[in-house]
Amino acid sequence: MSLTKFFSYITLYDKLLLTVGTVSAMIAGAILPSVSLIMGNVASAFSGGGGSSISGGGGGGDIISNMGFIASYVVLIASSMFLFAYLFFAFWQHLAENIVTDLRKRYIRALMKQEIAFFEKSNVNELPSQISEVFETVKASIGDQISNLLFAISTCLAGIVYALTFAPIFALICLAYLPVLLAIIGIFGSMVRAFTINKLNTIKHLGGVAEETLTAIKVVAGFGREDREVRKFSKYAQRA
Repeated sequence: MSLTKFFSYITLYDKLLLTVGTVSAMIAGAILPSVSLIMGNVASAFSGGGGSSISGGGGGGDIISNMGFIASYVVLIASSMFLFAYLFFAFWQHLAENIVTDLRKRYIRALMKQEIAFFEKSNVNELPSQISEVFETVKASIGDQISNLLFAISTCLAGIVYALTFAPIFALICLAYLPVLLAIIGIFGSMVRAFTINKLNTIKHLGGVAEETLTAIKVVAGFGREDREVRKFSKYAQRA
């Protein structure tokens, strides 16, 4: 299923949340690599070897004035980072909640319009747990993973720009290993995706077994089938 389909029914308010959250995530990601520049300036201020690359100071210089200048940048970066990080996290979480709430309503409406044959072919007892787990996964994917992905991409690109600006030769050497890292990330992502799909299927079956057993608990107890139901539940639980 395409990821863009989750955003097909968003309102104008949700689009505002999406825009502000995305821009804030990119700004926060671009600010983060500048911390490494600050740490380099702190080391230079104490060593007196190269001055401050931010302030453009020459060799040596007064440590107190350099540290005061660097401290002002630290406060500015920390304040900006806090503001934009809060905005992108809060706005994306709010957007995810709105999308999942709307999808729940649409799913229930579509479910109520199905013919009787649909419920005869499907295991109705699995629907409650399946609906709950699937929508919680969608909410976590939109609210956490997509926003963090935008933040990480912005951080990576900003870090590459900073590295090429201040240390181009060393940056090019490090970039030679980038395809290997991307390949490892791709393999790990496919493993996580397969694990998530398996988890959803397992929870669907577990919920169905539990719902079916608890609904007919008198029948199960009357015929002494408790051990059978426990073994049946354990079989699906071991797959998780």
